[in-house]
Amino acid sequence: MTESYIIAGGVAGAARLSVLSQAMAEATGSLLDMMDIPPDARILDAGCGGGDVTRHLAGRTTGPVIGLDLDAVKISVAGQDAPTNAAFHVGGFERAEDLGPFDVIYARFLLSHLTDPGAAVATFLRSLVPGGLLVVEDVEFSAHLCEPSRLSFRHYVQWYVGSAHRRGADPEIGPKLPGLLGRGGFRNVDARLVQPAGLTGPVKAMAALTLAGIAEAVEMMGVSRETLIDDIADLVRARDDPTVFMSLPRVTQAWGWKPED
Repeated sequence: MTESYIIAGGVAGAARLSVLSQAMAEATGSLLDMMDIPPDARILDAGCGGGDVTRHLAGRTTGPVIGLDLDAVKISVAGQDAPTNAAFHVGGFERAEDLGPFDVIYARFLLSHLTDPGAAVATFLRSLVPGGLLVVEDVEFSAHLCEPSRLSFRHYVQWYVGSAHRRGADPEIGPKLPGLLGRGGFRNVDARLVQPAGLTGPVKAMAALTLAGIAEAVEMMGVSRETLIDDIADLVRARDDPTVFMSLPRVTQAWGWKPED
């Protein structure tokens, strides 16, 4: 894993990402529906985690779909019962050029973990065929909601943002995505905002799971383990309380095409 990635990986990390994929399924699915992906497209899912979206993409094309992630444990999980046209590789975004070229590159919640997201966008541009499509989704992490408000949730958002910034990542990158793609050479860039929220369901599980996942990074900021344990327990109570309305961070979905010439 990169030093800027603050969330624990491995089996627990893959399980967390599976819940996140459930929470994002409608938003990501409707985005991909808009993209008019060619039926035989060669696709890269960069930062694929446990491969949930990779498998989804494999159902949208007869071409090969490659999932790429630095976490070897997640890649091992992703490869279990994979579709015949899906393959998984361990590595960072830099491997895209070696594995390509691609008709479509997709990256969800990757760029916010990088110290140089522009380098990733440049690599993706080089890894696409002329006219190829880049689709990215990422967070503005401070833009959460929890109603009624509770201290544990405010801590969670504050600690996540602070921990990511301390490691040189940008947890607020979401609204910057259209500009990042435009400056990176993509054309006809467009974007929209989504924010899954609810009173029940996987959306409400994410706060407790994510705070547990960043516990080590948060402790390095001087927060005591006892405080973390108490706040995680309170977020579990919020998850199970059907009167508490909670959201994921606000997510920007952006896309653009590599010029034909």
